[in-house]
Order: sequence, then C-alpha cells, then structure tokens
Amino acid sequence: MKGRSVWALTLALLGVGQATAPAPASVTASATLSAQDLFDEVIYELASGYNGPSRLRASDLRRSYLPRVQALCGGKAECASSQAYPLLRQLVADLKDPHTHLFSPAEIQEAQQVLSGEPSGQRTFGAITEALGTGGRVVAEVLPDSAAARAGWRVGDVLHTANGVPLDGEAGQKALARAAGRGTAVRFSGLRLGQPLITTLTASPLTVSPVSLSWREGKVVVVRLRHFFMVGVAQQVHGAIGKAQSAGAQGIVLDLRWNGGGLVEEFMLSAGAFTAPAPLFMKTRFHQTQIGYRAGEYLVNGNAQGQPLNQPVRYSGPLAVLVNRHSASAAEFLARSVLTRPRTWLFGEPTAGLADTASRFVPLQDGSALQLTFATMLDADGKALAARLQPQAGGGLNLSELTRTGRDELAEQAASWLRQQQR
Repeated sequence: MKGRSVWALTLALLGVGQATAPAPASVTASATLSAQDLFDEVIYELASGYNGPSRLRASDLRRSYLPRVQALCGGKAECASSQAYPLLRQLVADLKDPHTHLFSPAEIQEAQQVLSGEPSGQRTFGAITEALGTGGRVVAEVLPDSAAARAGWRVGDVLHTANGVPLDGEAGQKALARAAGRGTAVRFSGLRLGQPLITTLTASPLTVSPVSLSWREGKVVVVRLRHFFMVGVAQQVHGAIGKAQSAGAQGIVLDLRWNGGGLVEEFMLSAGAFTAPAPLFMKTRFHQTQIGYRAGEYLVNGNAQGQPLNQPVRYSGPLAVLVNRHSASAAEFLARSVLTRPRTWLFGEPTAGLADTASRFVPLQDGSALQLTFATMLDADGKALAARLQPQAGGGLNLSELTRTGRDELAEQAASWLRQQQR
C-alpha cells in the first residue's frame, strides 16, 4: 500500500518551525525552467545546505552528472526541468542518505494534503502487508476506515493474487500498488487461518489516523502511533493516554512499528506524555539549535513555539515500546526519549537507522522540492547520537505465527511483560 510519493515523506524529521511542505509553483514555471537550470539549483542547495552522513561532495556529483544533463538536452530547442527528474533522483540516490530525496510538484502537492490532514489523491487499500517467503503477502495491520477494513480484512490474512496476478516478493508489492492506483474493483484470493479467502474491494483515498487505542487483558492498553505527519498528532497522543489513565490502565504498549517519522515538534510533544524528555541539539553547518519540552510546550532555545497542548498528561506506569525496521526518524527519537524512564522496555527489531539527523524541504523554482538532510542531532551533552536503536527483547514480526493464528506475537509478548510489572 506504500506509494513513494507520500510514504517516502515518513522518513522526514522536519526542521524547526517547518510544519508543511512548500507550496507547489505553477505549471508554467515547470515548463519554462530548463533541465540544466534545475540541475544547477539542486547542486547549489546540496553544496550550501547538505549536512548529512554522505561523504560525496556536491562538486563530485556535478562533475559526474553534468555531461549526462547536457546530453539529455543536447540538440533540443526546449528541455523542460521535468525531463531531468529521473536523472536528478539518481544523483540524489548516490548520496545513499534516506533523509534526502527529490519530489516532483505533484508529489509535493500530495504531501501538503497529508500534512494538513486532508485525504490525498492517492488510492490505497488501507493495509500494511509483509512479503511471505513462501509467496504472497500477509496483512500486518488494517487501517481504520479503509477499504480493507470495510471488506473485512484481518491481521494474518494471506493475499496470494490480485486479479490473478501473484503478489510475491517486491514484485508483489508493486503489483499491489498498481492495483490500488487503478481505482477499480480488485478480486483478491488468499487464505485466512488456512482456509480459502476471496474478497473484492476498490482502493480509495484515505486519511491515515495517526493514533488509535485498544485494550488487552489485564488492563493493558495498546496505543498505536502511526506517524507524526501533521500538527496535532501529539495532542491526540496526550488525549489517548489521558483516556487510558481515566479508564484504569495499568500498562501501556506504545506501538511505533511502521512509523516512519514526521514533524520534530510532534515527536517532542508526544514524548512529554511519558517522560520529561531531555533536550536535543540540531547542528547545521552554520549554527546549533536546542529543542525541548516543558509542561505541554515545544521549546526552541528555551522559548515556547507554536500552540501549547491542551491538558497535557504524564503517564508514569510501566511502558512497552514496539519498533521494527520500518520505525524511522521521529519514531526512533521518541523511542529513545522514553527509554530513560523506569519500567520501560523496548521490543522488536533494530530500527531504520535515521535517529541521528534531521531533514527539511527546500522548494525549487519549478515547484519541485528537495528534502535535504541539513542537521545532525546531538544529545543534551552535545554528543553524537546513535543512528539505530537496538531492542532489548523480541524480534521481527513472526509471520508464520501470524498467518497460523492471526495473533501478533510481539504485541502479546509486550502485554505479558506489562502484566508481570503489575504484580
């Protein structure tokens, strides 16, 4: 279900005060700016603002790619900037930095909708799936109010084909995305708990709810935190924690699996629901900025920024945090922040490895944008942070157990640990 145009943005830990992606320029701008002009602009922004882990210099990239840009436009009376997108994406990919990407004007417009809480134009079935080694894909999560939810899909369902096309491996993920993009009814065949399963559904636009809450045995609450895309996520986190406390929760599972990140202020404000998070430093090539939290306020260099939280809460009971290899950026920062509190344990598999840098969007003249790693993140003592978190227990999603029983073994392990803390 994850299309690049929206979901690549989940890797972004946006810069201070940048709550939305830049507005797209007019189509006319794209038609009049040349491929060479856009190439020069991208090289300039990398040279002046990039502060990520790559050892490649902008001058190296210019020397390597300039002949290819010139060849791309050689002999053409007009060579619009859009013709350079594939080449420039390859250039940016050479940095091997998951926090740095090039986005077209259409992708930026779609990102704006996501960041503002509006449904994007992208159709989705509304399920997170993982590839099975034996072929097909298993449903790992069904998103609320999605086409998959309406069709009755469940965690653990196995999808073998979509309109007869096998859903195997990476090719299966692409086939699933193509089927969603067509916006027509798709017939899925697969298995549910070993029995044949046939469903038909049509993908539709979806606003992914960032926070949801569910209960497990023994007064254990699971708070699912899917992303930090938009302003207001932290308010939902505090609201969910407050609701759980009022209902007598004695243990909380904070599920950050498949959470790719989002707005830095939302992660910091969310952390305040569980602990007094230590401040962090964002170090660019030119200056250093401290970010922090105090009583429902997001702080920049000690000064409150933006709207404070309404009725912030603080949960002090036992906490189990779930992460996986898709937990990235702001999700990693949140997980690390809460690990300093007592009776807190990290379950899952090593995270994506983006917990040491921050990125922001730089608008380009043709309406496209460069997501650019502009800062390294330092702890409260000014020391470098580890890029990846290593859980203390658990492992990856047990797909065989999931398909056999429909049970999330890792979540159950975390809930069992929480019940032990209550004794």
